[in-house]
Amino acid sequence: MKEKVKKFLENGRGAIFALFLLELLLMIFITPNKYDDKTFLESVTGTTIFSYVGPRYFTWTSRFIIEYVLCGVLKISKYLWILLEAVMVALAGYSISRIFVKDNKKENNIMLLFMILVYPITIMNSAGWAATTINYMWPLATCLFALIPIRKIWDGEKIKFFEYPLYVLALIFAGNQEQTCAILCGTYILFTILMIIKNKKIHPFMIIQTILIIASIIFILTCPGNYVRNSEEIVDLFQDFEMLTFLDKLSLGFTSTMGVIIKQGNVVFLMLTTLITIYIFSNYKEKLYRIVAIIPLLSILLLSVTKGITDSIFPFLASFRDLITKEQVMLTAANSNNLLNVVPLVFSYINFVCIALSILLIFKNLKNNIAILVFLVGLASRIIIGFSPTVFSSAERTMIFFDFSMIIVSILIWQELIKKNDKTDKKIQKRTECAIKTFGILQYLNVLLCILFTQK
Repeated sequence: MKEKVKKFLENGRGAIFALFLLELLLMIFITPNKYDDKTFLESVTGTTIFSYVGPRYFTWTSRFIIEYVLCGVLKISKYLWILLEAVMVALAGYSISRIFVKDNKKENNIMLLFMILVYPITIMNSAGWAATTINYMWPLATCLFALIPIRKIWDGEKIKFFEYPLYVLALIFAGNQEQTCAILCGTYILFTILMIIKNKKIHPFMIIQTILIIASIIFILTCPGNYVRNSEEIVDLFQDFEMLTFLDKLSLGFTSTMGVIIKQGNVVFLMLTTLITIYIFSNYKEKLYRIVAIIPLLSILLLSVTKGITDSIFPFLASFRDLITKEQVMLTAANSNNLLNVVPLVFSYINFVCIALSILLIFKNLKNNIAILVFLVGLASRIIIGFSPTVFSSAERTMIFFDFSMIIVSILIWQELIKKNDKTDKKIQKRTECAIKTFGILQYLNVLLCILFTQK
């Protein structure tokens, strides 16, 4: 028995199991009975789930599968949600490890564990713990799991027969959420094309998955409830939304994303930009490269992390922060004569471009640069929220896919950073590792305290 347990925990699986246990410990203190959780639970009490969820396809949402699962889980038991939520967080960690962690699985998975703990999971309480996690964390986990076949097929690895239905079910569930559906559709189409170019043929399972995710997109786009909901949300949340042009919505996606990062002091963004700065400063002496690398880090440090100090010394930095975090369209035809309105958009572009350029410098090429692809896909998943009237009302929770893309890029950069064997580099690596692990522990304790203080 001891040998079986040891074998199960080897090759980095111990860190994933630890992630499961840590999340289970957090969730055990939660009773999902507030906000949307309460609404869903009351709506299916004494009636069938389908009688409630079915009509919502015509009146509110295309998330039929997600809401059916949500109602089913709440109706059965809160303990089922607690268990499955811990499983989903662990599944996200496992999938990231399986796709992106190449060598030294044990140590790198431990690092990945702490990087995931850095993510403030308290965001998942914004509309009720169960409702928010099942609509965001679970699609994220199943989306990442549904991407594993791409890695296996690309590497020429055999997919076991029992894995096929698991990957299909994961893709169908994740495909029922708009952001993960877009991520999966874009990724599967891209790699289908790349595999045809590379191998002059394509694995049949890639075709099946691509067809399924395209069908999911069609299901979302043809859902009458989505249009009803969109109209109601425009009236309730963003009355000027229909007056915006395509470019207005695109720029809104950029500025609102950067606004949330600065306003909330996004710790995942801070971790990524810190790792980028450390790597560039350790490996490049060119001033231009260093300036490009440090701009995003300085942005969040000066405008968010140390705002209490910087505001007292540089009071107009507070005014600048208020401008870039304002919940409105920054630049329109009506206000374009005022140069100040251009600043938030330019500021957002500069930060994201600097990160992208730094990633290119770290991995030294564009071809086969999976890190830049992950970053851009994650960023795009948040920018498309600019095309929804809920861009401000659901700001933080819609960042989860971008946040986890930054976690993935962080673990990829970390793997590059530890390749250096110089004595000075080893000191930097050790300090960086200690800082991230400390931050992960503190964030975990912060989440635990938040749950204990807010749960009855």
